[in-house]
Amino acid sequence: MTFISLVIRRWLIFALLVIALPIVAGTVAYQTLPKEGEPEISAPVAIVVTLFPGASPSEVESLVTNPIEEELSDLKDVEEMRSNSAEGVSVVVIDFEAEADLERSLQKVREKVSDARKELPDQAEDPEVNEVSFSDIPIMIASVVGDIDPVKLRRLTERVADEIELMPEILAADVAGGLVREIQIYLDPQRINQYGLTILDVFDAVKQSDINIPGGQVNLEGRRLLLRTLTEIKHVPDYAKVPLVRQGDRVVFLGDVGTVVDGHSEDVSYSRVGGVNSASIAVKKRSGANILETTYKVRDKLKELEASFPAGVTTTITAEKAKFIKQGFDQMNNSAVVGLIIVVVVLYFAMGLRNSVITSLSIPLSLLLTFVFLKVFGLSNNDMVRFALVLCIGMLVDNAIIVVENVYHHFQLGKDRITAVIDGTSEIAMPVISATLTTMAAFLPMLLMTGVTGEYMGFLPKTVTIALSASLVIALIANPLILSRFMKQTVKAGQIVKPEEDLKQLKRLYVRVVSWSLNHRFRVVCLIVLSLTMAVGLVALKLVKVEMFPDADFDYIYITVETPRGTDVDVTDAVARQVEQLVAAHVPEAVQTVATVGQQGQSAYEFSVGTGIDSHFAEITVELQDGKEVARASHRQIQERLRPYLQKIPGADIRFRAIQWGPPTAAPVLIKIIGPEIPELRRLTARTRRIMEDVAGVVDIKDDFSDAAPELRVSVDRARAAAMGISLEALAYTLRGATAGLEIREFRDERDVSKKYDLKVRFSQESRTRPSMLDDVKVRADTGELVPLSTIAEFSQGSGLNGIRHSDRRRIVRLSANNRGRSAVEITQELIEKLDRLDLPAGYRFDYSGEYEETAESFESLGLAYIVAAILIFTLLVSQFDSLAQPFAILTSLPLSIVGAMVGLYVTGNNFSIMSFIGLVGLSGIVVNDSIVLVDCINRMRMKSLDLFEAIVAGGQQRLRPIISTTVSTVGGILTLTITDELWEGLGVVIIFGICFATVLTLVVVPVMYSLFEGARYSIVSAFRGPRWTEAPRGESYFFSRRRYARLVFVFLMTGQLAVLVAGIAAVAPSMIATIANTPFQAPSMLKLVIEIIVFGLEMLLKAAGLLAVLLLPTWVGLVYVMAKRSREGYYVDITPQGVFIGTPADRFFIEKNAITAVKAARFFPAIPSISIYSGRRRIIVRKLVKAGGTPEKKPLKAWLLARAPQRAAIREGMHDLKRALDALVAS
Repeated sequence: MTFISLVIRRWLIFALLVIALPIVAGTVAYQTLPKEGEPEISAPVAIVVTLFPGASPSEVESLVTNPIEEELSDLKDVEEMRSNSAEGVSVVVIDFEAEADLERSLQKVREKVSDARKELPDQAEDPEVNEVSFSDIPIMIASVVGDIDPVKLRRLTERVADEIELMPEILAADVAGGLVREIQIYLDPQRINQYGLTILDVFDAVKQSDINIPGGQVNLEGRRLLLRTLTEIKHVPDYAKVPLVRQGDRVVFLGDVGTVVDGHSEDVSYSRVGGVNSASIAVKKRSGANILETTYKVRDKLKELEASFPAGVTTTITAEKAKFIKQGFDQMNNSAVVGLIIVVVVLYFAMGLRNSVITSLSIPLSLLLTFVFLKVFGLSNNDMVRFALVLCIGMLVDNAIIVVENVYHHFQLGKDRITAVIDGTSEIAMPVISATLTTMAAFLPMLLMTGVTGEYMGFLPKTVTIALSASLVIALIANPLILSRFMKQTVKAGQIVKPEEDLKQLKRLYVRVVSWSLNHRFRVVCLIVLSLTMAVGLVALKLVKVEMFPDADFDYIYITVETPRGTDVDVTDAVARQVEQLVAAHVPEAVQTVATVGQQGQSAYEFSVGTGIDSHFAEITVELQDGKEVARASHRQIQERLRPYLQKIPGADIRFRAIQWGPPTAAPVLIKIIGPEIPELRRLTARTRRIMEDVAGVVDIKDDFSDAAPELRVSVDRARAAAMGISLEALAYTLRGATAGLEIREFRDERDVSKKYDLKVRFSQESRTRPSMLDDVKVRADTGELVPLSTIAEFSQGSGLNGIRHSDRRRIVRLSANNRGRSAVEITQELIEKLDRLDLPAGYRFDYSGEYEETAESFESLGLAYIVAAILIFTLLVSQFDSLAQPFAILTSLPLSIVGAMVGLYVTGNNFSIMSFIGLVGLSGIVVNDSIVLVDCINRMRMKSLDLFEAIVAGGQQRLRPIISTTVSTVGGILTLTITDELWEGLGVVIIFGICFATVLTLVVVPVMYSLFEGARYSIVSAFRGPRWTEAPRGESYFFSRRRYARLVFVFLMTGQLAVLVAGIAAVAPSMIATIANTPFQAPSMLKLVIEIIVFGLEMLLKAAGLLAVLLLPTWVGLVYVMAKRSREGYYVDITPQGVFIGTPADRFFIEKNAITAVKAARFFPAIPSISIYSGRRRIIVRKLVKAGGTPEKKPLKAWLLARAPQRAAIREGMHDLKRALDALVAS
């Protein structure tokens, strides 16, 4: 009893397991699966951030970044360490290798940074070590909007954030914008000088007067009491009463030399939504929380809190991931519905309404079973999972179509319903399983992709594998169950139904086409080669361009404003307001405008908050109308419309920031110059910038030197300072305190002890704006005397870098640009050609990053995945068909699909992107499915004693309907994704055009290649063993005779082989030996050293094998020659009164004399005569035969080479005799 028989007999238990259980469990799993945007993955990246307020980039580099990098330099498993030393902050990023233990590596980083802290300045804050995780990305940005005092707006926003953080689903709610409360002590430099004080004296006095130290315990009358010293200042005005120094009978208080202000930080930034002041809240959810439910709860909480806001203050959502996630769910549901409709419509015409409905049920059942498996394996319902499901919609029904169609075919043969179900399912089960496995094999190699991209893309093959496994279970168990109970009994048992009239004409056309192709195999092969050449030419001629991600339309644009460094934030704000006015006037498509001034990295639509104060920087984010709902200009067209107006605004560099899918890069075009010295880097940067300006398509060029920060440099006379006993550390802190201020402590307001605010001391704002400000700065000598700064230092003005970048502890300078009208990859390739001509000094080099680097790395990983997929598919095919020839015939569909994909990209105007490449990898598994079923059917036809030609034609006719049906269902399933989503349009085009092109040609080319490879398989064997005659002649026989001079040709080739082999080895061996001797092996561990040696050995082995294959070319030519000539001796023609037997090394068939429609001799090349025998649509060509009385003796290869060959006259006479005999047979 087969398994299918068991399923049908025990239908109730299997119906509960594979139908009822998936419906119930799948519905529950769908409702309870965590719904997310990006998958929650942790990147192998650690970030060390150290704040050093007021320090210049060069000071940050030497005092902070270099010590940290030095300490981290001996970390293991580090791929790259990069850093940026900017004004007041050091950021060191460590990229670990993909296989590194992230938790252990992070712990090592923390230990190293803790050791490095001892070397850092005291005024530098403690370094923070963080890891990068997609779960840290906010799910929404909420803004509190209102024209009220910015400090009050900030406090109100913080209270709202506190309420949101109390929600159990929320991890954090970070606030940005508004003005942060800060307690400022402003000193009058002339007054402190008058009283003989320095700013450090004031700092120490306030710090010592505002402390709260536990006093321990005392025993009093048998009771133990805690002792507290209440010296902590609770009220801001009380700081003015802090005593600083006693002079005679008078005490000098803080209020005598300065003022205390309960105000805001001087690091001012502005934020506006629609021109109204605002502050934003970045909301982050906890891991595992449902993003949709969490978003709705936060919205409700905001509405609840808004009721208590002052008049005119409201909340608005400026960014929300739930919107995009909901679109993903809608897209998945729409694709499922469209897939169902297409399947029902297509199969209705082939198998009737009932059978089409039964088949279409596999889509919802497979999806529900997939959700069960996703829940079991702990996967979430994220963007990649939803995309994978949309991609699979069309494929989920393919297995069901093949099974149901084959059952229906057996039903038409006159079998009863149960027998038809059992026989039809059992017959097709192995091909269906093999086809499903090949599709899985195409996607699974994507798991080889490394890094963040690999982990992110890993959800795609996992989900596809789960979904296809579910569809296989449904197709082989659920569909037969339903068919056995509900398939309509339209014919009686034993009655054979004729083929459907609606496919009759199509099958007739197919027979004509495939017959012609089998009769003209050489022409078909030439057409295949021509098609492949055309596909390669489309890319080589750049008719199909290469890019990382498709240039899709977005519903928002970014405008960045940069005034000269050092510009006051109010000046930058004035420019930003002009930009907002231009947007309002010239962009009617704008829905909302969000502006941030004085703070970088606060983009609402990139779901991030501010990371640094920069008074010269502003960014305006313009939200556009939904392009899917409203017809409007694209975001790039809107940018070009705005560009002329923005360029007219003086005193600012205004540009559009590039928007693209995928991991963020600094810019689409990014060039790094690596070298040790700043002056030389500056010179090379200027030359490179001039070259970039001459390249078409390059806009918005920016480099690290073009935005130099103005500096007032203080050069200290160390000898004079030492002679006066002045500490350089005290001098630096005095100067810092006078300008940037010194943080004394964190002040706690007794009205809200949970909040802490910075308490700082510095010179007053008025004194800091006077030209003589530095003359007022005095430091204390060891004698107690106050010494003016000007007596031990000189002042000068200059400019410095806005940031100093390192890559693996080496200095780098970046040049970035946007692209317009050309892909970033194409532009970078042109720049590489031009920059490679520059003569660089020793120690300097270029590095190309941006989209070019991302594209190269991703394409390399996907290329490896494609090769591994092809190998896996070939292995599966060999195991199924137990043949090497037939898998090669099946795999011819792969290049055909590539041709279709490239033509599709060219016709639709799409570029070849990473999405297209993913589609190509997946396509490799999809297109072979039809070929597998077709070849399996041809094999079964040959087992029924049909000859090769008849088996190919009959097999193609039988599989025509399911092949067309599965193609239409797959195309229909992905059609909505292709039409509605620009990101996945290229992928959809590749799959749709690739599968359509491959399907049409599969029905023609695969049969041709099948016949060729089957003949080649027997030819290889015959070349060494001699021909295998499948039947002894029974009448007048004619056998093929090898050409003359075979022996001389073979001897000539072998002699040439010896000469080529000796010369080649003598030429190449020295260089290979030198390569082995000069290759250093270095690795951080013994395991990696062994792996490196093994990889090097395999590389050298492959090179040697490739070289040997080339050097052995004469041998290959000789083998092909022998194979071609010797195997053809297996051909014969045997004429009997009933007809003609024709034998080949691979096949034998009989043509009755009444079926012979014509016998024609060749019109050309009379010296090498050939005869064509026509039988219906079939054409058999025979040539070079000699008449023989019996079966020739099979000889060993050596004897065959030494045997005497017939003369040309004998061959010509044999062919004439054969023509006369055939004419006589036809005439009789």
